[in-house]
Amino acid sequence: MELGLSLAAVAQKDFSRAFLNQIELGRARPSTRILQIIAERLKRPVEYFLQDPQSSATVLELKLAEAATRLRRGDGERARELMTELLALRQIAPEVRARAQLVLAEALLKLRAIPEAIDLLKLAITASEASGWRALSVELYDRMGTAYYILRHPHEAGRWWDQAMSAYEDAGLTDPLLKARILGHRANLHYVAGEPREAIAGYQSALAAAENVLDMPALGGLYEGLAVSFQKTGDLTRALEYAQRSLRLFDTLQDVRMSAQLRNNMAEILLSQGRHDEAERLFLAGAQQLRSVGDRDLVPHLLAGAAEAALNRGDLMRASSRLTLALEAAEVSADPTAKLAAERVAGRVTSAAGEGAAARAHFERALELAAAVGSPTNMSRVAFEYAQVLEDQGDPTHALILYRQAYQARQAARS
Repeated sequence: MELGLSLAAVAQKDFSRAFLNQIELGRARPSTRILQIIAERLKRPVEYFLQDPQSSATVLELKLAEAATRLRRGDGERARELMTELLALRQIAPEVRARAQLVLAEALLKLRAIPEAIDLLKLAITASEASGWRALSVELYDRMGTAYYILRHPHEAGRWWDQAMSAYEDAGLTDPLLKARILGHRANLHYVAGEPREAIAGYQSALAAAENVLDMPALGGLYEGLAVSFQKTGDLTRALEYAQRSLRLFDTLQDVRMSAQLRNNMAEILLSQGRHDEAERLFLAGAQQLRSVGDRDLVPHLLAGAAEAALNRGDLMRASSRLTLALEAAEVSADPTAKLAAERVAGRVTSAAGEGAAARAHFERALELAAAVGSPTNMSRVAFEYAQVLEDQGDPTHALILYRQAYQARQAARS
């Protein structure tokens, strides 16, 4: 049909149209000579007709493309299913296998199965380096850096991202999307190191490399990075501007988790500006998004934020009801920072309700969690708010110790 040929034109005098029709229907098998004639007249290599329909090059490429699309939409579970099915096939070209392992590792990263993703990336890197697939190796190094970044190992993440950039330059690659992704990831390291201005410069370099051709997830990620970095510098207007740009992109992509994360970030900014009603709406909208897809990890952040917004505007009853939901959600969350957020806000709400002992207990748990995750910024915030509560409760000695702890943590976050 593609070539505009009839059955008679393919068969000519070498075999009958009826026989060709039987071959099409799977009721007859051609000899090697007839298969060669068919291949020549249809302008295809003989191998094209010998491939397993389930593992043909076309089918495999379609599966890879579909999995990548699923990832862009935030559907890591379906992407994992597709790549697991593909890798279960027996006859796959080594490079296709390595590419499938890369996509599967990305799905696992999205699903927070980090150790499993790292093991898979190691296999793919070994195969890629041995075969000299330089562009694929750069992609694999970049994802390995992401895996260690998620595990909060910034030095190891930086080592992989530096290796990715060196390999990119040594190979003379000219893929602006890949370059922008690596630059954006390296900018993340400046952000977590408490260097927001350097992070902004890094994100802007990534945008300069490929803003006009970046795909939506990459562009949304860079905008998010700029948003949180400008927030750290105190430029809340630009922080909100970039957060809104990022949110529009991830809403379009139907990436529920990223959209909810951005609503959380924007609500935090609005909360700091005293715009409590707007912040509460964003917190609740994000929590509703996550419930719709069964995501549990980020929910306590959003519910705790909604409780804090209600508390800040003086609605203690609503703050208490939101807090109950946040603490329940924290029990089933695997994210220690989400539990930390719920405990910190619980300390504030119970203190406002006159429950001094409960407030102290919540703040003590929040301090333990802040120490466990190694976050000076969170430690400073929890210690400062705890000190304020203790001061209100008439315990200035203990409050002074915590004020000093908050100051030291703040200095550590800046150094």
